[in-house]
Amino acid sequence: MICFLIFIFSFVGCSKESQIEHPLARVGSSVLLEDDIDKSMTEDKVFDFVENWVTEKVLIEKAEKAGFFKDKKLKKERDLFYNKLVISSFLDNSLTKDINISKKEVLDYYNSSKGFFSRKQEEAFVHHFFSKEIEQLRSIKRQLIKGKSRKNTSKIRDDYNVEPVFVKKGFSVKDIDKALFENTKTGFIGPIKTELGFHLFDVIKRYKKGSELGLESSYDEIYQRLLKRKKSNKKKSFVDSLKRNTNIFINSKYRKIKNET
Repeated sequence: MICFLIFIFSFVGCSKESQIEHPLARVGSSVLLEDDIDKSMTEDKVFDFVENWVTEKVLIEKAEKAGFFKDKKLKKERDLFYNKLVISSFLDNSLTKDINISKKEVLDYYNSSKGFFSRKQEEAFVHHFFSKEIEQLRSIKRQLIKGKSRKNTSKIRDDYNVEPVFVKKGFSVKDIDKALFENTKTGFIGPIKTELGFHLFDVIKRYKKGSELGLESSYDEIYQRLLKRKKSNKKKSFVDSLKRNTNIFINSKYRKIKNET
């Protein structure tokens, strides 16, 4: 079975009992299971995650034995950090709740700031096919090459549930990254063998580092910028309203007094 997949580290489904018997890692009584891994991670990221998890568990275990979990200063710092995290989450939720950002606002921001939206690295706009069997990808490649009309090629992509996507240089496994960006041609690249299986790419268009990003590629970033700006503008009045409705006392010695003019 062929499915659309862009550098996702997939795991074969298995029972919880089987995962516990054959975990990804174990440190003492702590166990890392497949279900604990973010399925959107690349293969390299998963390897790093497992290694970091093991390192963290070893250090935590040794720190606990050394008595650091009973340290009063560390507990105080922990509570301060947790309070700040709770406050940040509360404010973010409260300030975001009633904020609306229209498509027109995004478009106006983009038109007034076009020079600020450019690619940080090379990109390729591609159709990506994945399979465990190389012959399946070779067959797809032959079908696409023979397809004499846009309708036929679209049908093939629909049959394999393939959507066009942007791939950035340096964001995929080494073999794929090298094959995609070692030349500047468009068209078919692959099949490429990786530890997960075989990959076939139909490169539609390439973009150089520093080239201008279109509105579609910049939309999410602009949306977040506008959201951050609106939350910042709203924050003071929101906090002031909460204070007005709360019983507060501040000793006059420590109260800021506004200069009267």
